[in-house]
Amino acid sequence: MVRHIPVDAAIVTEPTELDVCIAHKGFVWLEVETLGQAAHGSRFFEGIDANMRMGRFLAGLDRLEQELRARRPHPLVGPPSLHASLLRGGTELSTYAASCRLGVERRTVPGETEASVQAEIEALIEQTASTDPTFRATARCLLARTAFEVSPDAAIVRAVRDVATRHLGRTPAFIGKPFWMDSAILADAGVETVVIGPVGAGAHTSEEWVDLQSLERLATILADAAAEYCG
Repeated sequence: MVRHIPVDAAIVTEPTELDVCIAHKGFVWLEVETLGQAAHGSRFFEGIDANMRMGRFLAGLDRLEQELRARRPHPLVGPPSLHASLLRGGTELSTYAASCRLGVERRTVPGETEASVQAEIEALIEQTASTDPTFRATARCLLARTAFEVSPDAAIVRAVRDVATRHLGRTPAFIGKPFWMDSAILADAGVETVVIGPVGAGAHTSEEWVDLQSLERLATILADAAAEYCG
């Protein structure tokens, strides 16, 4: 939709406790597959265990995860991170696993790209293969969404913050969020975007909620910010 409908600016209303969010993380979903050789469990001289090979890759992935969290953090969203989300390998107990698949989620910070994340994983595969001639693996991206960051001096940011200051009796803080939002899609399409939302908690749980009084205040802020921005 944002590619076909021209928009000058946008306000995304994910919960921010009525502070002004100007950055958030993105993510890359990857699938890594290690390849083995199926054989009967008694024939160790024929079988190559793809699950064991994945274990060697996972050891390197764990080191990469620690290195990511030790990097200089983004001032608003913190350091990048990753985790091993899904693991599937083998067919039965008495057969060497011919394949093992690992789902990885990599959380990105502003400035990182899908290509840079893919390169890290490919480098890890090459490092693992250099110490084990039987190690074979592939990696592919399943889905990627970019991180988001907007200048605090952008016109829509100034309009929202000025109006919110008047309604709240305080200057909202500039904040970042560790999760992804639609603001990144808008920003990637060239739309000047900011995030402000009500007080709330429990995202993706059985008790997800927002505070109704803050929701009413937000509605007033949105209306006045739109009027101020549009002049």
